This record gives sequence, structure tokens and C-alpha cells, in this order.
Amino acid sequence: MQTGITSLSKLSDVTTVYPFAGMEVPFTIGVVALFVVFLGWQLVMESKHHKAIIGSFTASPAE
Repeated sequence: MQTGITSLSKLSDVTTVYPFAGMEVPFTIGVVALFVVFLGWQLVMESKHHKAIIGSFTASPAE
């Protein structure tokens, strides 16, 4: 299999070889933002769950 490139002198003529070239920064920002939102949401849900569990143990029955 040959790429058709025989010399590096015409390297500037080579175009991108993958889709969405130039979109790395916006995609990275988007993924980081989604991760932060997911992490915050997960922490809030776990906090509520832990409070519910702790609340069920601290509420002692009337003796």
C-alpha cells in the first residue's frame, strides 16, 4: 500500500486525513464542560443518597 508521498518537499500539499480537523479545541472544551456538569450532578446525587442513609440510622426509634 502506498500513500503517494515520495518526498517531504511537497508536504504542504497534503491535506487533513481525518474528519473535523481544526475542531479539537471546541470538542475538548465541550467534553471538559460535560465532565464537570456530570461530576457536579453525581456529587449532588451521592450527597442526597448519603444523607438519606445517615438520616435513617440517626433516627432512633422511641424507647
